[in-house]
Amino acid sequence: MSYQLMFQKAVELQQNGALNEAEQIYRQILETAPNNADVLNLLGLIAQTRGIHSEAVGYFYRAIENAPQHWPIFFNLAVSLGALDKFLEATEAYQKVLSLKPDCKEAHFGLGNLYWAQNNLDAAKEQFEAALELDADYLEAATNLAEVSDDTDSLEKLANNNPQALYYLGRRAFVATDYTRAAEYLQQADALADDDEIKAMLGESLIPLGQTEPAQKMFYQALNINPHNVTALMNLADMEADSHNFGEAEKLYKRGIEIAPENLRLHTNYAEMLCRNRRTLEGLEEYRKAVILAPQTPELSYNLSLILKSLEEYEQALDLMFHAFYLAPEHTDWSLNIAETLVLFNEQAPEKARKICENWYQKMPENTIVQHLWSALNHQTAANESAYNQLLFDNFAATYEQTLKNIQYAVVDKIAELCGTLKGRILDLGCGTGLAAQKLKTPENEFVGVDISEKMLDLARQKNVYADLQQDDILAYLHDSHPNFDAVIAADVFCYFGDLRPIIAAIAPTRLIFSVETDSQAEKYTIQANGRYKHNPEYLKQLLQNIGYTQIEQHDLVLRRENGKDVAGCIISAA
Repeated sequence: MSYQLMFQKAVELQQNGALNEAEQIYRQILETAPNNADVLNLLGLIAQTRGIHSEAVGYFYRAIENAPQHWPIFFNLAVSLGALDKFLEATEAYQKVLSLKPDCKEAHFGLGNLYWAQNNLDAAKEQFEAALELDADYLEAATNLAEVSDDTDSLEKLANNNPQALYYLGRRAFVATDYTRAAEYLQQADALADDDEIKAMLGESLIPLGQTEPAQKMFYQALNINPHNVTALMNLADMEADSHNFGEAEKLYKRGIEIAPENLRLHTNYAEMLCRNRRTLEGLEEYRKAVILAPQTPELSYNLSLILKSLEEYEQALDLMFHAFYLAPEHTDWSLNIAETLVLFNEQAPEKARKICENWYQKMPENTIVQHLWSALNHQTAANESAYNQLLFDNFAATYEQTLKNIQYAVVDKIAELCGTLKGRILDLGCGTGLAAQKLKTPENEFVGVDISEKMLDLARQKNVYADLQQDDILAYLHDSHPNFDAVIAADVFCYFGDLRPIIAAIAPTRLIFSVETDSQAEKYTIQANGRYKHNPEYLKQLLQNIGYTQIEQHDLVLRRENGKDVAGCIISAA
């Protein structure tokens, strides 16, 4: 077969979509004519069609070396350079096209898209307008001009049988969270054009409408058109991860990251999946990549810090926590986690922990949490204990009961075992979410609860075991209300107070059952780095006797597990 016949056959195959066969013939031609610009250009177009733009660019540059005045090659080069986000080189290629063929409307259109991608909207408008000057009926340019000009009315006018205008309208509705309208526009666009971006956007619109299976179908259709569609890969990966198909999800995440290594969502979602599967070190690396990509995104630094904290890398965790917190100081839960991490670090390196806390205190002296922590680390009773406890338990409320399960909390069960059936009117001091009353409530008693945290009380109300619930500081409640009760319980409450004399004196002579963390070496009580107190049981029994209680019983037990260690304590019953 002659060279010309081979070339014509390859072009025909390429036009019919038989890219592999066409490529094979082009390469045979290059063996005898390695500098054939037409063949190099067409090989570049095959690579471009496959989305392998880096390979395409190589072919186009080789073609230009042999045909430096052939403007279509520069145009093709500009398209692939733009796809690789090489905006400067792509711009130069389009400008070269216009120098060789000033009436090339497509070059103006391509330049407009490049400027738009760089958020240079004025320059983009100029190029779209220039394309329309060359062809007033150039629908694609008119559509992009309307979109870049934020002109919804013009888009609506252009939408008839115009898939691009419908796509833009759908995307606008999606951003406005009008997912139903977005899906309507995009379904119309999909009926007009077999386009991967339209299908991927339609899939994203269907997810919040609960249409998961149709959405998944759209994403796979998008990938059939363009295997490099990152939006489709990312959403499919998330779907597979949510369905616990972790192996398939991982393949999809990795494919997406290979195509778009700077895609933040891919790295973060992949990291979360790895951590859920206890592949913590791998998750750590993905989060690190995400933080490098977006160092000013506080959530990323914070999530990475939590992994480091779980690995007991407290100093590194604290660096990231503070970085995140100073970017977003409104996150009270983050500052509480900083304090908890500092307490843990204090066990490893007390001097470093104190120095870090001191720096925090100097930067934010009005912060309730650091005020309390600074006092605790200096073995002092904080002046803001009531405000701190309210803030602590308001933030703790949502996860309180699950946390107690995780730490094998034993206090309420032990009180129930010791007390049997409590009769009469019972005051539940620091009642929290109502676990004690839920355990102890019978037809023979009536419970009243008081707690400093309104959010904890909201959860207690849902249990329907209290005759009354009051939001108040417990000592203020005892002094102001002068309540008449048959018994008072305080489960895991007195550890937040040092001197218990005022509270016990306000309760006496009512029967009292309470728990404390214990330290038999303390003179009376001692504050811990975490801000809670340990009490000497002998001191407490003497205090109870001095106030007038005569029947005093002590029951030692492990209150809970905390950071892998037993927390020793006791329950004291006094009447």
